[in-house]
Amino acid sequence: MIYSAYVGTSVEAPRCLRSDARENRDRILAAAAQAFADEGVGVSMIEIARRAGVGNATLHRNFTREQLIEELFRDWSGRRQAVAEAAMADPDPWHGLVSFLEDFLAEGTRNCAIRALFAISPAWREQARTVLGDLLSRAQQAGSVRADLTAVDLTIALIGVSRTMDITGDSSPGQWRRHLAIVLDGMKACHTQRLPGLPASPEQLECGLREWAGRPLRGG
Repeated sequence: MIYSAYVGTSVEAPRCLRSDARENRDRILAAAAQAFADEGVGVSMIEIARRAGVGNATLHRNFTREQLIEELFRDWSGRRQAVAEAAMADPDPWHGLVSFLEDFLAEGTRNCAIRALFAISPAWREQARTVLGDLLSRAQQAGSVRADLTAVDLTIALIGVSRTMDITGDSSPGQWRRHLAIVLDGMKACHTQRLPGLPASPEQLECGLREWAGRPLRGG
């Protein structure tokens, strides 16, 4: 069972629901997923109810905003796990790492809530950082990636590239791929000069992002 640091509780559908209640719940979840993807996690509950074709009272009787976000986290987590397993099974560790990074960011272009929650939710970052650490270690052992790179370095780089989508998404949608290519080139083991300074620790990253997360949600 998945728990989100954003809400601290899990969400499970009631075991016994009337057919109309199940239909309402399914419509709400589908509408919320699309609304979050289109407008970000700051989308109003009124808008979600409108998209679902239900009244506000019906929406609030079934879900809080936090529970809807938890459902989004649950769905996203399952898809990420499948992609991670495929990347770990890739016989070329470098290709596996790159494919995971590309897929991760490409999903953010289709769902602005994903990249917003990656920046504000410690639970999402921790899960991603664990996967990145495994893929990175595998590529480093194969001699494909510089040895002084850390999973936190990659996490920060992903946040940086995802912000490119917000800045250039309308005028130049493909810019994030260009900036990811810059990051990937800097990761290669052929660069022998050590990176300056010391890598940030997970605790330092979380401390820095907590202040950023306190700003109003704008969907990414």
